[in-house]
Amino acid sequence: MVLPGEMAPTKAGLCPLLLLLLLGLWVAKVPVSAKPKHMTSAQWFETQHVQPNPEGCKKAMGNINKHTKHCKGLNTFLHESFSSVAATCHLPTITCRNSHENCHQSKGNVSLTMCELTSGKHPNCRYKEKKLSASYIVACDPPEKGDSGKFHLVPVHLDKVL
Repeated sequence: MVLPGEMAPTKAGLCPLLLLLLLGLWVAKVPVSAKPKHMTSAQWFETQHVQPNPEGCKKAMGNINKHTKHCKGLNTFLHESFSSVAATCHLPTITCRNSHENCHQSKGNVSLTMCELTSGKHPNCRYKEKKLSASYIVACDPPEKGDSGKFHLVPVHLDKVL
């Protein structure tokens, strides 16, 4: 019932609102950084961030983007072994940017490459490459089924480059 002075919602006014709501639900359901179902969080971390031998952004990002089917905007590759990054998980715990208490800072600087999307649409993504030497912070969790039993904690998220 519409009281005097109130406006009844129009069907045309509801359509854009409903469309926006549905779009929001779809985007929330399919995050752009979603981990592939066949990988553990540590395996996805390794794919996205561990690159002992630098390959260059075009090739390295192609390996990530083929899983997500979009051009990732920014990504950092740590040029050290997964074991070295996993060793960081045993350094003192610090607070992550999301306020969780499972982050750890690397002992010192490591060689890394940052890849920033400059243009293109999947699969033709183009990146600007920036080589740095910096320390980093990773979030670590206990290994999942499918991870190596070699580590008590494994890196699952690159929280920050310092």
